[in-house]
Amino acid sequence: MKSLCCVSLILLITSQGWAGSWYEKKVEGKLLYDLFKEADIPLPALERTFEFLDLNEEKEFKVNLHQEQTTKKIANKDYAVIIDYSKPSSSRRLYFLNLKEGKVEKYYVAHGVNTGEDEAISFSNQMDSRKSSLGFFITGSSYQGSHGESLFLHGLEKSNDRAFERAIVMHGADYVSLDFLEKYGRMGRSWGCPAVSPAINKKLLPLIKNGAVFYAYHKDLMAVTQTSPTIQNVGNDQKNTPENSNKVVLEELNP
Repeated sequence: MKSLCCVSLILLITSQGWAGSWYEKKVEGKLLYDLFKEADIPLPALERTFEFLDLNEEKEFKVNLHQEQTTKKIANKDYAVIIDYSKPSSSRRLYFLNLKEGKVEKYYVAHGVNTGEDEAISFSNQMDSRKSSLGFFITGSSYQGSHGESLFLHGLEKSNDRAFERAIVMHGADYVSLDFLEKYGRMGRSWGCPAVSPAINKKLLPLIKNGAVFYAYHKDLMAVTQTSPTIQNVGNDQKNTPENSNKVVLEELNP
């Protein structure tokens, strides 16, 4: 009877997804964290993503949906996305993480027209700023928009909590292409959306929709994002940033 109970408990844990710290998860005997390190994901972004999963995995986040408020959970634990806006748009700076297999794919992604040319230097959470936003998002459902099938993104931090209101979504765009890069030396720019090529959008959107973690990162601005949520510019003085500004557990969203 005891062994039967143990088996039942293991099956229950397996059916509900990964239980335990994500730093301890292994794929074919190797730590998932080590596999991702080998893919050259920026370590601070990778560590914050793992910490976010550990601390917020079972929480419900209050998000706006059209004219009402609802809740979202990290329901999709198979995949995650990290964008490293420290890198220029001419680099493959979107990291698509397969959390089941420990594999990473890298893609081009656009930033907002007022965030910068090739380099991303200014971010905002303001309406009509046409700038990208930093911080953690959770993916929502897909819908048919002016760019075809698109993915709602719900901002979970003070630096991006107006993303739904601002119509910051992931969508496909012809200006994210090797042809555009060869002609202009950078990717085209959006109105703040993390736009990818139509082919990559078609591939990724079905996999990451409905509750996956989506993290927009910049190595020089994550601390300032927490203390100055309205607008962040590369070069801002960060000396007075409190030590706990990088905390990734979102307690304020779960009263």
